Amino acid sequence: MSTRITVLGTTGRVGALVTRQALDRGWLVTALVRDAARLPAELLGRGGLRVVVGQVDDPAAVAEATTPAPDAVVVAAGVRYRRGHPWSGVDGRSDVVPAAVGTLLGVVPPTTRLVLLSAVGVGESWQRLPWIARAVTATSSLPTAYRELGEAERMLAAAAHPTTVIRAVTLTDDPGSGRPVDATGRPLRGNPKVARTDVAAMLLNRAAEPHRDSRVLVAAA
Repeated sequence: MSTRITVLGTTGRVGALVTRQALDRGWLVTALVRDAARLPAELLGRGGLRVVVGQVDDPAAVAEATTPAPDAVVVAAGVRYRRGHPWSGVDGRSDVVPAAVGTLLGVVPPTTRLVLLSAVGVGESWQRLPWIARAVTATSSLPTAYRELGEAERMLAAAAHPTTVIRAVTLTDDPGSGRPVDATGRPLRGNPKVARTDVAAMLLNRAAEPHRDSRVLVAAA
């Protein structure tokens, strides 16, 4: 039987990679999107993909996107920035991730695995960032994004569902290495980076792994 997942954030860069890689694995994927016109062209017409149009905080839309119940839901949504970078300010609502997680928790059964893309810099991991990175980050909208991701992480930590939070370091569009990028417990030095495609694979690997525990992992090359 094919693995069945729902993806929130398919129109974003990591979410699109998650969706494409899942389809390449032969999985059945439901993408909940606000605007179907923003779907990447490479996903249009792909077999195994179902698209549901709606808001991530709309219980009816989330219920439709998670029926039949998926094996896992991957939350790769995030804030948008006005000119595509966090020094340009937030475009629209900043609480999209905790809103999505809160809605999911009220809809999906507790057997569904929930996998969240977060970031190094959230919660206690702020202290793992080099001091220069903390200083530069403080001048951007990233602290806002980190605050909202932190709220989503806290909600998952209190949930009855099996959950995984993957905190990624700086994301790049470099080609994937194809190697595992789980850096949990490893010291982070300098300005660590990781390719989005490798993070997408890590999200899917955790989504596919039957488990009942909850973990917080770090992704870095």
